[in-house]
Amino acid sequence: MFRRRAATSLAAGLAILAAAPIVWWATQPEPAGQTVTTVNAAAASALATGSASFSPVTPVTSGVSGGTSASVEADPPAAPATSEPVPEPSPAAAPVRIEVPALGVDTVVVPVGVDDEGEMEVPQDVDTIGWYRFGPAPGAAQGSAVLTGHVDDYRQGTGVFADLGALQPGDTVTVTDGAGAARTFSVISREEWRKGEVPLDRLFDRGGSARLVLITCGGTFNTSTLGYDDNVAITAVPVGG
Repeated sequence: MFRRRAATSLAAGLAILAAAPIVWWATQPEPAGQTVTTVNAAAASALATGSASFSPVTPVTSGVSGGTSASVEADPPAAPATSEPVPEPSPAAAPVRIEVPALGVDTVVVPVGVDDEGEMEVPQDVDTIGWYRFGPAPGAAQGSAVLTGHVDDYRQGTGVFADLGALQPGDTVTVTDGAGAARTFSVISREEWRKGEVPLDRLFDRGGSARLVLITCGGTFNTSTLGYDDNVAITAVPVGG
């Protein structure tokens, strides 16, 4: 119940900050929200049950971040032919930075929780990403690690996730935690829903396969509510995990 209350705020809390006169809004730039085409929704949904057989698309780069990606699925690497024990991956810690080369994003991540109304907090700074600290951290063995950010703000302008809906399968997201461990994820799906139809239980799921979910607002800007009508979500899976 607590998780649902916190997650439900996603449907209302990622829009432009409210309480601005309509006459003021008429003088401002066009809203930055996107309407996107849903891609691979079934693959994202299957991750919640742990039954997904989808392999991440492995990007082929030119040797620098943000190189071109090839839409081919790599075979899993063979087990090393050695008697030496394979070191265990470091446990997931709170994320502190996110890089999304395809969007030119390289910014800080801060933990967010719930406010006095039981709603999920969102960083006030539109250039900062929030990690839902009551769910898994990126790199956890299972479950959905949720990161969220603004599309825009009526005082600060365009937000860090304004172009989130432009991500394509095969694009990469790298999250670095406070211990310095960097983990890369490959995008597998892009989805958009009306805010009342967002599958909160799936997006904030603590079980199933490990994945990263990036969420922001999208769709049409509603001048009556001074918020966006939809939410956009990107789901990504660990590379080499």
